[in-house]
Amino acid sequence: MIPLIIGEEKLNVFGILDSGSDITIIPKELAEVIKIEYGGENEVSGISGVAVKSKEGKIKIHFGKGREFYDFDIPILVPEKEGLNLIIGRLGFFSQFKIIFSETERRIEFKKISFSKL
Repeated sequence: MIPLIIGEEKLNVFGILDSGSDITIIPKELAEVIKIEYGGENEVSGISGVAVKSKEGKIKIHFGKGREFYDFDIPILVPEKEGLNLIIGRLGFFSQFKIIFSETERRIEFKKISFSKL
């Protein structure tokens, strides 16, 4: 679980960092209390393989620790199904950082990637 601040409302939440998830999944209950820019609709399926109708959107993320915080927008899906966890997927988040998972130390390390202009 990683701490995040999401949305224009600056809501403090915890999300599950999931390198196996293509996109971030926002629970329907959470989506109802934050401002989301919705686009189209899509379907999402997890481990069970059962497809669930979802709304496509985008939210603002504030993430960091100590003196290093970063703000960026990430694409999301909001499934119609209730009772899901906040899942932080690869698209839009993983491209911002070099992420090191240390199983033995039970730690995740984030190093911000600086995008240099060519």
